[in-house]
Amino acid sequence: MDINAIRKGELKHLSGAQLNEAELAEADLRDAHLAGANLVGADLTRAKLAQARLEGSHLGGARLVGADLRANLWGANLMQCDLTGADLRGANLRGANLMGAKLVGASLAGAFLSGANLTGANLQTADLRNTDLRGANFSNSSLHGADLSQADLQGAVLTEANLEEANLQAANLAGARLTGANLLCADLNGADLNGADLNGACRTGTVLATAV
Repeated sequence: MDINAIRKGELKHLSGAQLNEAELAEADLRDAHLAGANLVGADLTRAKLAQARLEGSHLGGARLVGADLRANLWGANLMQCDLTGADLRGANLRGANLMGAKLVGASLAGAFLSGANLTGANLQTADLRNTDLRGANFSNSSLHGADLSQADLQGAVLTEANLEEANLQAANLAGARLTGANLLCADLNGADLNGADLNGACRTGTVLATAV
């Protein structure tokens, strides 16, 4: 596999390619076909992956700091990935595995993460406005200072999650499980909490005005 050609964007059809541990920092992979590819442990720092097809790809432990991932990542394995500051706006992450991933300051506005596994993930200060998070699992994750305004969290699992100072204005939390969650100083103004389980949740300083 010609890594230099891949980095320059000269090779686009890479479905099922074995690129584990590959050095692809700042690579031009826009519109690339990487479905089912093995990118475990690869360095994709600041790589350009807009419109790439990464369905079912294996990216466990990959470094994607500052990468443009406005791509199709349906069912992809992103466990333990470093996605600090990554651009995932509008990305398709339905059913993706993001267990233990680092998404500090990542942009996920308008992304689709229904059914995604984010157990133990670090999403501090992440932008999750207007995201589809229905049925997603955020157990033991950190969403400290994250913006989840108008996000759809219907049926999501947020057990023991840290939502301190999170913005949940007008979010849909109907049927969500927030048992043991930290909601210290979180803003739930206008949020839908119908059927939500808040048993054992810390709500000190939480803004609940007009919450349903």
